[in-house]
Amino acid sequence: MPSRKMISTNRRRFIKSMALGAGALASTTGFRVMASGMAPYSGKLLVTLQLSGGADVTQLCDPKVNTPGELKINNWADAADPGEAGNIRFAPVGDNFNFFNRFGSDMVVVNGVDAQTNSHETGRLFNWTGSNAEGRPSLTALHAAANAPEQPLAYSVFGGGTSRTSGIISYNRFRDVSRLRELAKPTEMSWDPTNQLRPDLEISEAQRLTRESVTELFSSTSLTPRQRLSVTRYKQALDGKEGLLRLAEGLPAPDDYAGAETFQVGDNNFWSNLKQQMQGALLVFQSGLGSSADLSLDGFDSHENHDDIHDALYTHLADAIYYFWDYAEQLGLADRILLVVGSDFGRTNMYNDGNGKDHWNIGSYMLMEQGARWGNRVVGASDELHFARGINPSSLKLSDTGTVLTPAHVHRAVQKYLGIDDFAAANGIALPDVEDIALFSSSKQTRV
Repeated sequence: MPSRKMISTNRRRFIKSMALGAGALASTTGFRVMASGMAPYSGKLLVTLQLSGGADVTQLCDPKVNTPGELKINNWADAADPGEAGNIRFAPVGDNFNFFNRFGSDMVVVNGVDAQTNSHETGRLFNWTGSNAEGRPSLTALHAAANAPEQPLAYSVFGGGTSRTSGIISYNRFRDVSRLRELAKPTEMSWDPTNQLRPDLEISEAQRLTRESVTELFSSTSLTPRQRLSVTRYKQALDGKEGLLRLAEGLPAPDDYAGAETFQVGDNNFWSNLKQQMQGALLVFQSGLGSSADLSLDGFDSHENHDDIHDALYTHLADAIYYFWDYAEQLGLADRILLVVGSDFGRTNMYNDGNGKDHWNIGSYMLMEQGARWGNRVVGASDELHFARGINPSSLKLSDTGTVLTPAHVHRAVQKYLGIDDFAAANGIALPDVEDIALFSSSKQTRV
């Protein structure tokens, strides 16, 4: 049996040669159709967008005016009323008017969602796994495992800290979308502007190291089940080399990648590569190599200078979502995507001494789909001071004895809508004791 030191050394060699070895093996086999006959993924696509830090939804999709005798909840309410786009009310902040008038018919807004925490970590956990305890995968991981587990980029993470898998699938994290070209064409010298091919000797060595490492790791009796699963999935990725060609063929020229954007808010400098994240996710989807992606926009933890920060971020958010759906339409993907927008939690129903707002457990989701038959609706509600209100789970009408929505209810409804609830149950990761909410009914909604 190989020694522990040898296994460790081989693993390091294996990791170093993975990217180059995968491309080298692919280039020398001419991207032949693999033995398993795996076709590009062509089913439903799921994207989650985390507004990281705790977004103030009273300045987005759950607008609140000021109540006499109470502390001011929103400065904008001194001079304006909430806007309306069909059945959806919105705050007159940022580019919300154009955003909701364009997409209101394609979304359901879920208001009055109680994250039951003011902790960022627990809030992200609950909002993106449906549970405030560890042990369940993110919604995107569950969707990928249920629908495209054999695809090498089934679950891609372009931003955010919400990617939990519970061991049902692995994920690929991309910090720079332009590196997709290196993944698809690793035999090219990425640092060389002439795209010079790597030397044949280097390619041959990478192939040899890859073959030896995979063989040695498989023969080892010291691998844990998770490690063996990781090696198996890597081998499957090698077998999926045809897909890397599909990815390479769909990549834009270097100058056509969406760039990062910066903007100034008072003394704060904000940086966002959200459009680049979106572009990367959509390019992976176009290749047929993946089914789920996580995106994020940071900066919402506005304990000071709250209004200016949220105004700028919501303006940027609207612009990025325009880009997302326009680019998805250009790639022929728009009719397959469900986009889920959420945050850690909300922000307080008053300003603090620094003209900021602090953590508040009540927030919202926005679920978007092109031509949604269930669009132009609001489910759930909060009162005039942004405390969650109960609703009847069936009729969705307000009820003093009804159910206060939590992220678990949203996840339960989305899982059923995507048809992945049975997969979750079969794998022991279903959400227990969660009422069904008619979130995707075309005829029911909550009216305040």
